Amino acid sequence: MSIPMLVLVALLFFWIVGATQRLKRLRAAAGAAYAPLASHLRQRQAVALALAHASRPLLGDEHALIGRLVETAQEAGRATDAAQIRNMRGSSLHEIGEAEQTLGQALDQLVSALQDLTSGTGPVAAVTELLRQRDTLQEQLGADRHLYNHAAQTYNDALHIFPTTLVAALLRFRDAPLLAGAIATARTGSSRPMPMI
Repeated sequence: MSIPMLVLVALLFFWIVGATQRLKRLRAAAGAAYAPLASHLRQRQAVALALAHASRPLLGDEHALIGRLVETAQEAGRATDAAQIRNMRGSSLHEIGEAEQTLGQALDQLVSALQDLTSGTGPVAAVTELLRQRDTLQEQLGADRHLYNHAAQTYNDALHIFPTTLVAALLRFRDAPLLAGAIATARTGSSRPMPMI
């Protein structure tokens, strides 16, 4: 093999290694950005369960909204656990998005039922505090979602720059799923936007 050919092969090898390391670094950054989002999701799930418990004296133990809130909070917790086990691969984030959207709807319905009862003392004061915590978490989740989407979009953009696309296809790098609301979806169908959480 001639010297120019050896140089070309060496350059190609080092470029492939560099491109692979960059993609791994960007993918890890997206994973790191997801961590605080997951933490706040778990907090919201806990607040939802506490709110269901605190609402029982006001609405009655058998109220349908309480049962639905408990069920959706538990389902959201299972989706979050499954995503952690699968290391955010496949449809994990999409499933979290759907579960959290359903939880958000159940929370809103319960809040609507409680809106005339959230002043005073006793169990009502506990409900008021949990509603305040829910509102704070909603703001934090919005900021977390924005940071995660930015990191995921940066990684996805790197995947689609030629000739890095060849390395990505060869080593099976996949787009990071995005959470709807902050940043538009990536270029490929595998990064479909998910329900806002």
